[in-house]
Amino acid sequence: MAEATAKLRRTWPQRLLIGFNVLLILACVGAAGGIGYFYYQFGQLPRIGFGSGVLTPDAPPGEPQNFLLVGSDTRAFVDTDAESESFGNSSNTGGQRSDTIILVRVDPVAKRAAMVSFPRDLWIPIAPDGHRQRINTAFADGPTNLIETIKLNWNVPIHHYMQVDFAGFQGLVDAVGGVEIYLPGAVRDRVTGLNITDTGCVLFHGDQALAYVRSRHFQYMENGQWRSDPRGDLGRIERQQDFIRRALRKALSRGLTNPSRLNRLVNVGIDNVAVDDTLSAKDIVNLGRQFKSLTPDTLAQFQLPVVNANRGGASVVVIPESEEDTVDEIMNVFRGVQPSGSAMIAPTAVKVQVLNGSGTPGQAGATSEALAEFGFQLASPGDGRHTARTTIYYGTGQLEKARLLERWLEAGADIVEDSSIQGVDVRLVTGEDFTSVLPFPREAAAAPPSTEPLPTTTTTAPLAPDC
Repeated sequence: MAEATAKLRRTWPQRLLIGFNVLLILACVGAAGGIGYFYYQFGQLPRIGFGSGVLTPDAPPGEPQNFLLVGSDTRAFVDTDAESESFGNSSNTGGQRSDTIILVRVDPVAKRAAMVSFPRDLWIPIAPDGHRQRINTAFADGPTNLIETIKLNWNVPIHHYMQVDFAGFQGLVDAVGGVEIYLPGAVRDRVTGLNITDTGCVLFHGDQALAYVRSRHFQYMENGQWRSDPRGDLGRIERQQDFIRRALRKALSRGLTNPSRLNRLVNVGIDNVAVDDTLSAKDIVNLGRQFKSLTPDTLAQFQLPVVNANRGGASVVVIPESEEDTVDEIMNVFRGVQPSGSAMIAPTAVKVQVLNGSGTPGQAGATSEALAEFGFQLASPGDGRHTARTTIYYGTGQLEKARLLERWLEAGADIVEDSSIQGVDVRLVTGEDFTSVLPFPREAAAAPPSTEPLPTTTTTAPLAPDC
């Protein structure tokens, strides 16, 4: 199996998101008027065969299915000195490992989708014997071993497998006309070449997007100083998931269901995907048609609660025993188990962006780090307009997440709805009254904080619009 996979020579070495390619095509293909060319192109995809019992048999039409999306870190594609300098080569990196792993669940009847990303350095038992190692090493013996490792640890069904490379990633981004991301300040990564000094809504073209989603050494400007995102791969996962949501929104808004535009997208993406030999073009088209009304806001995105650790002298991440119930609750989504009505919202289900509204140097970054320690998903922090009162702005339907966040703040916060928020669930703007993040959340108040908009005379500045 490993030999057959290696012959594909189609995997991109960098640490990138992979759901973008597949979800974008799924979202656009089903509503297209002329899809004959897609059928032809899909038939040209490399196929990966699996033995009996590895993949869960196809669910009946309309039933939920799980897709495992994988990107490999092989350097087999490297041909030039420039590529070797940028990415390394097989002689100095060796082998292949799954460098990006995303499990996606699609529920056509409910018209919802969910995804969970697995950190590449996650330390878990590896199939078939249960020895402990990083999850990305499971792919060294081929995709079968990776699938069996995921099933061994979390007992989730996997119906289909997609392996993606990124030789065409820049073309995919350019095919949708670029993707806009709001940046409170300049950002850079000297390893990937990311260097953007513009602020506000910045249009990312293919090369910039590539550097952005690859970034594990992400730095941002705050109060005139460069600060580093300490989360490394976890921060990269957050940026990848946010990028997926924005790319989907852009693709759907640009009318890519037009057959000519769709075929352009498929032309770029089709050469970068290998799929299991049970997935047919008809499956994809039927799924796409059922998802014709898909909106990015119905895409639930999860991150596993992990902490940094050291195993055998190597830096890894592990799931604490105290978070096993949280992980089980997340995985129930992909098992098709409905959570109980009394289930509490966990910090891992809350995506937060912190903006510094007090002017205290480093406050947004430090607050983000503190919240991340307790499992909150953090977007890149930045500067906000000066404000006296700390305020939590929440997107449509995210009130309970805002209330949870407020309980972690020592001085509390006002809670205000802002339907324009995109990409995160809540946005925390620290004010002059901000003190610190609590080690434990306060008990839920009998009467929740007011959700009424603040008076127009408040010093709380309006948030910069999302793109």
